[in-house]
Order: sequence, then C-alpha cells, then structure tokens
Amino acid sequence: KATRAAKAVPPTPPVAKKKPHKVLFGAVPGENRGSNPMSPPIERDDDLFWLRDDKRKDPEVLKHLEAENAYAEKHLEHVSPLVETLYAEIKNSIKESDDDAPFTWGPEHEYFVRTVEGSAYPVILRLNRTVNAKNPEVVLDVNEVAKPLKYCSIGAFKPSPCHTLLAYSVDSSGYETYETRFLDLNTGEQLPDVLLDTSGAVSWGGTFSSPSRGGAEEKRMTVYYSTQDAAHRCDKVWCHVLGTPQSQDVLVHHERDELFSVGFGRTADGKFVVIESESQETNEISIVDIEASSVDFGVVAVRDDREADDDEPSLLSLTHAPPRVMVPRRLGHRYYPEHRRGRWFVLSNRDGKMNFDLYRTAVSSEDVDGDVDISEASWEKVDGFPWSAGRTLESMSAFSDFLVVEGREDGFSQVWVLSLDESGAITRSTRTEWPTQNCCVYTATASASLSCVGMNQVFETNAVYLAYSSMNCPRTVYKYDMVTDTKTIVKRTPVLGFDGSQYAAARLEITARDGARVPVSVAWKKQKHEEDKSSFPLDAPCLLTGYGSYGVSNDPSFSREDVPLLNRGVVVCVAHVRGGGEMGREWYEKQGKYLTKKNTFFDFVDVANGLIKKGMTSPTKLAIAGRSAGGLLVGASINLEPRLFKCAVAAVPFVDVMVSMCDATIPLTTGEWEEWGNPNEMKYFPYMLSYSPMENIAKRGGDDATSDAKTNTRPELLVTAGLHDPRVAYWE
Repeated sequence: KATRAAKAVPPTPPVAKKKPHKVLFGAVPGENRGSNPMSPPIERDDDLFWLRDDKRKDPEVLKHLEAENAYAEKHLEHVSPLVETLYAEIKNSIKESDDDAPFTWGPEHEYFVRTVEGSAYPVILRLNRTVNAKNPEVVLDVNEVAKPLKYCSIGAFKPSPCHTLLAYSVDSSGYETYETRFLDLNTGEQLPDVLLDTSGAVSWGGTFSSPSRGGAEEKRMTVYYSTQDAAHRCDKVWCHVLGTPQSQDVLVHHERDELFSVGFGRTADGKFVVIESESQETNEISIVDIEASSVDFGVVAVRDDREADDDEPSLLSLTHAPPRVMVPRRLGHRYYPEHRRGRWFVLSNRDGKMNFDLYRTAVSSEDVDGDVDISEASWEKVDGFPWSAGRTLESMSAFSDFLVVEGREDGFSQVWVLSLDESGAITRSTRTEWPTQNCCVYTATASASLSCVGMNQVFETNAVYLAYSSMNCPRTVYKYDMVTDTKTIVKRTPVLGFDGSQYAAARLEITARDGARVPVSVAWKKQKHEEDKSSFPLDAPCLLTGYGSYGVSNDPSFSREDVPLLNRGVVVCVAHVRGGGEMGREWYEKQGKYLTKKNTFFDFVDVANGLIKKGMTSPTKLAIAGRSAGGLLVGASINLEPRLFKCAVAAVPFVDVMVSMCDATIPLTTGEWEEWGNPNEMKYFPYMLSYSPMENIAKRGGDDATSDAKTNTRPELLVTAGLHDPRVAYWE
C-alpha cells in the first residue's frame, strides 16, 4: 500500500490528436495481402495511425511519447517511496558477485559465467583442465563490450571447435539487429572480420585450404550467419570465410516465402549445419555436411597499380555446394532432426501425431559408402519409447550413447533420457523425477545472464545438465548421470533472505464456460497461524498472469520479483490458458488459434471469476499482467469484463491487432497470419475485429449495457513499450 497526498490533484493525461487515416483490409495493388484478400477491400478509419514512425525521429510523435512518460511518472509519483523499497528488496536478494556452475566445452577447458558487484553485464571465463590451472582467463567481458554503447545484448557466443577463436554478436540498439565479431583467444585481439546487420546467430563451419597471396595454400575457417529482410524476417543464411570481406560471402540459403523464417545450428556431433525454414505450421530442413568439401575457392589474377608485372592472386569468388533438403515442405508437417553415429533421429508430427513421435533413419552412413537416404521414406519408428497421446515431445539433444528429449506429460514439464546401443536402438527409457510435478525443467543454459549458451557442449559424455525451477524454488542446475539415473545439485541460484519452505505452491483447475478444465499454478506465503499451511488463502490480494499464444508453455517457475509481493500477502497465479502448449498441441492448434482464439481470453476471464468464486480474491483485490501476446490477453480481458479487475499491467502489448496484421511491411506480420489469421481475408476479418483490443474499448457514457459506462469502472492500467522494440512496435 502507498499513501496518496491528501486531496492531491491528479495529473492531466495527454490526449493524442485524431487525424483521419484510411486503412484498407483486402486487396491493395502492389502489396502482399495474402493468398485470398477481399476485393473490393473494406475501409476503416484509424485516426491514431500518425503515431506510427518507422524511423523513430518524428518530432511530433516523440513529443507525444515524452508527454506520456511525464504523465506516467507524475501519476505514479505517490508510490515512489514504495518503488524504492521494492527495488531495494529485490536488489538485496541478489548475490551480485557470483559464479555459475562450470561446464566442459572443448578438449581442454571448463567455461563459466561470473557476475561482479557493480557491473551490469556478465563475464565469461574458462579454466584449462589439462594443466590444472588455478586462475581462470577472461574469454569475454561483456562490460567492456558495452562501454561505448547505449544498449548491449549478446546474441551468440561460440568458440571455434579448436577453442582458439570466439565468434560473438552484439545488438547495440535493442532492435535485434546484430554485429558479429571475432576474437583471437590466444592473443585477446579482435580480428578485422566484422559481419554487419546480422540476425545474431552464428555457427562454425569447417577448415579449408585456400590460396594465399603468395601462391601457397593456407587454412581458412568458415562461419555461417543469417540476415533479415526489410520486414525483419530472417530470410538468408550466408557462409563467411575468415580473413575475407563480407561482400564476398556466399549465399547458402534464401527463403523467399514471406510466411517462413530461417534458423540454423550445428548438430551436437559437430558434423552438420542444419538450416530450418519454418512458419507457424510447417517447416523444411536442409543439411550442410561440414566434413565434405562443400566450399570451393575461386582465384583470379589481379593487377595492382605498383608494377605491370606484379600480379598477385586474390580471393574473389567463393562457391558453396547447395544444402540437401531432408523432407520437402508440406502444409502442417513439422520435423526436427538430430544426428548421432551416422543416423538421423527425428521428431515429427506426421500421421496425425500432433504431439510428435520419435523416428530414425533406417540406414547409418557408417555402414555404407556415399550418401544414405534421409528422406521421409527412410524413417522408421524407434522401439522402446512408444507414442502417447498424453505426452508432447518438443525438442531433443543427442549424445554419443543417449538422447535427451524435452516435452510435457499430462500438462507438466518433463525430460526423458533414452539409452541407445551402437545401432541406435533404445535399450532403456527413463522419465526423470523432480521435487514437484508443477515445475519447469529443461536442459540447462550457462547462466540466466547468458541464456544463448547451453551447458551441454560435450557429445561423448554420460552426464547432462538439467535445470529445475518452481514457483517456490529458484533455478537449480543438476548434473544428471544418464547411466545410473542419479542427479546431484551443482548450482542453485542464490536468493538472499529467501526460504522456500515458507512459501507454498500448488495447482488447481477451473472450469471454463465451454467445460474445458484450465490449469492454474498458484504460489503464496504460508501464514504462521494457519493449521493447514497448504490450503489456498482466502480474500487475498492476487496477481494473475498469462500468455496463451504460439503454443508456448508458460510453465510455473521462480521469479525473484514476485517475492516482495508474496511477502506482503499477495497470491501469485499463472493461468495456463488455451493458445499455450501446456496441455499438448491440441490446446493450441485446435483450441487456441485462428477462429478459436477467443478461448484464450474467455479462459483468462473465467479463471479470474473462478478465483473469486472460490473466495481466494475479489475484484477490488485482483491485478492482472501480461507481456507481448500476454499483453493482448490483458487488453482483450479488460474489454470483456472491465469491472472484474482492480488494475492491470500490459507490457509491450500487441493490442492494435487489426491494423498491424493487415500490413505485411510491419516486422513479423506475414508469419503471424498462421497464428491469428489474416484480416485481409473475409474468413478472418469479422472474427479478429470482434476481439482486437483497440476496436473493442467500451465507450464511457454510452448506452451499451455491456460496457462499463454505467458504473464508470475500469481497472487502473499501466502500458509499457520500447521505442525500438522490433517484435511489438510502440504504436502496436
């Protein structure tokens, strides 16, 4: 609680000008409006369209945004003492100088991430295991990288296979456009190679012989990276040869379909680069064999201006063998391969197995000469891990003798360890066990401050690092022995002053209006006077959050920022609404997207009503929050039942759905047509219009009985945005 000054005059909010602007939904000559746009198009007026400024430099727009910020600061002035208190509590819970768990990477080194008190960014270090080194060497100090920048985010951190070079990428604007740099780890010097305007991802290729300026051959290394089109869609994968200009890089893959984006990565055994073109519903995999001679160097003689007979060879052209398509794309089919001992293991949703099944190629490349068949016709079911309707397989990691599969079972996060023999047959499958079912478990990353790096970097190993978290247990990294199925804690993120035993976490289900059972994860601080400290609190202030889009599972995990709320008696709830992946792919694909998207919003409102009916909270004590698509959830829910909530936080909310989704020039729009639908098509236009938050704000003082006009009751609302956010622009 915070005390407002007596009879304080509330600040006057800025009012944006209204400037009529026609927006056309349907066919527009020269524009991509989808496969079946309405003709003639439907015209609507967007009198706030002028607030869109792609360059973020329009003085009138910036002036209005500055006025919004000033109003927010003035409006929240009365809570500034509480803000300082909460900030201090959160900051004091952080062990600022701390080392994350070390992990083996490469033949000689252990890497780890260090945070240092007073520094905003992590430091990545390593120890040489072969000489029992005591003093770690700094590989990359991100604080030094950030010094000349106003903003700094690391998108990739990849040592070369021999660990003598480092490739890393830096975003200096927040727009998720990166500069990829290279560091000599022996000398600490930056290489002259700098790759501009990349998507941030990078993978090492192979080492090849190329002609030098003196005519002899020298070894050169290749790296793969990707770039984006004007709509910020990753569409191209390139191969770069260290020591050559970026202008000479070869285009390896170009995805021309605007519904698809491109990603890539190196297989766990280091033998292939896998290029993926993926839309919301379909993907296609292409394979680059790193060990094959897939890069050729073209050399011509170039005469310089010094002497007529002074010819020197110069690298002018580079060619790359085309990647090999594994299975050509077909609508609705998605598959994800990994390579191990000559065989491809594949997760696929073919044959109606929406939650995915595990396959492998029938023939190993180790058993035959030349290329083996990797097409879908060569796939066979892997015995020992039967398909289950209640189990969703989401990703896998390959090791020399094991597969580690991540997914869900009966609505809970889960990991399975599959033991393999030399032929790739499963000899044993183990479902890992955790302190509680209602948790988040996954293959561990190096650090919360360096999430782009995984801890499992060794292929020939019997151990896998797994991370566990729940609403009352901070992130805990386990070293799991895949032979004995035992695990030991190697690192638990320190949360100073926090005792998990004083907090309860549970899961309940609330019945939605159509009978669907919606899971809700709940956390609260136990009260000393309670006899049953596991019972749900009654009539408590409550924070309800949700997401519910893209099939993303919003698993219950620990949040340091929630602790001050819990300590003040706030109950924290996560609604696992349809549109997410918590209850399997059907929860998303059949019940939470396209023309069933309203289920997401209905579920959230029904959960809020259910919590109230259970006596856990009341409308005067219920706050809601969501980010990005979760902000859309907040906006739509407020429009549905504005009197149900006391206050709401919508962080970078996607609430201008109609206008954004009709314009293919806005980043991410075309790919999103397979999520929300395309409002340029009559099939989707009226349905999307019926829930888009900007078009459904109840009018104050109106006669609409469904509005909040009669009581003038609406939740207090805080909306935040990023000026350069490429995912949800501030005007969206």
